[in-house]
Amino acid sequence: MNFTIIGAGNGGQSMAAHLNFLKQNVILYDVQKDLVDKINENGGVRAEGVIEGFASVEATNDLNKAMKQTDIIMVTTTGTAHKNVAKSIAPLIKDGQIIMIFPGYWGALEFRNVFEELKVNKEVYIAETESLIYTTRAIKPGHVKIRKIKENLEFSTIPSKHGEVVKKSLQDVYPQLILADTVLTTTLNNCNPIFHVPITLFNAGRIESDNEFFFYPEGGTRSVVQVMEKLDKERLKIGEKLKINLSSCNELLKRFYQVDEKNLYDNLQNNPAYQTGKAPNTLDYRYIYEDIPYGLNPMLELGESLGIEMKTTETLIKMACLIKDEDLQDGALGLKGLGLQDLSAQEISILLKGNNI
Repeated sequence: MNFTIIGAGNGGQSMAAHLNFLKQNVILYDVQKDLVDKINENGGVRAEGVIEGFASVEATNDLNKAMKQTDIIMVTTTGTAHKNVAKSIAPLIKDGQIIMIFPGYWGALEFRNVFEELKVNKEVYIAETESLIYTTRAIKPGHVKIRKIKENLEFSTIPSKHGEVVKKSLQDVYPQLILADTVLTTTLNNCNPIFHVPITLFNAGRIESDNEFFFYPEGGTRSVVQVMEKLDKERLKIGEKLKINLSSCNELLKRFYQVDEKNLYDNLQNNPAYQTGKAPNTLDYRYIYEDIPYGLNPMLELGESLGIEMKTTETLIKMACLIKDEDLQDGALGLKGLGLQDLSAQEISILLKGNNI
């Protein structure tokens, strides 16, 4: 199949290498010219870890070229770029194409909303996963270390009735994909904001001190994990209200990484994939600028609209705004940008399944 990967960060480069090794046709697109030039100078992407070898992959800054002959569009950018990506590809998409967002960060709903606003009349399949399929780090442009390819990863489509089409198309390259009930399941099962935000905020001094430490095992102390668990409870209450099948963060770790401790703290401490991941050395990082405005903020708005007390979520957002001395909710993704404003739980459920309200 012909794959276009949009976003040449650590996830996009890892995906490009993996799909190349699986004998798929891949082109890698990114807006950063220096990054694309370095990958092309290398002739592709070198992978180490659970996948070893060199993948001959072409990278480009030309979106028209990247989209010209594609069957499947894999979006591996941060959530902050989803709206711009949707607007950019809208004039270039063709009937029958699949758009898969890794991970969702509300992306399927945002893409759908953008396409409706732009009156896109192509029959495309919009899907998202609950997490990036790779646990990976970029060593340098064109060189990644893949510590784990996750197992039993859920995905869904908007509308949900398109799920089987996407699953059938991708089953040869990603057999671990499991069809979930709705894209709110996959979006809300993205545990990045639940993990990243508390560890980052409660280790802010340590991060800014320039002393290296391992993000999960050293930053995720028992007291920090206690905050994560409270945040996770608020997320799960949203699932109960919407009657969707959410997993706890502890269950997600067991499913992705086959760790089997009894509690979240021990699973974070004993997950082999988390042992060598260093913390960022700045707060100007996606753990703040993606996970707050594109993770916790829409979760806060949705929870409050359903009548749920979102005390921990709100407190962490306010803490981040205080630490960064800026309004991280200004311009953040909310219910309006997702097309969910003023909808009841029942109306949201009907919308996700593809029926008329």
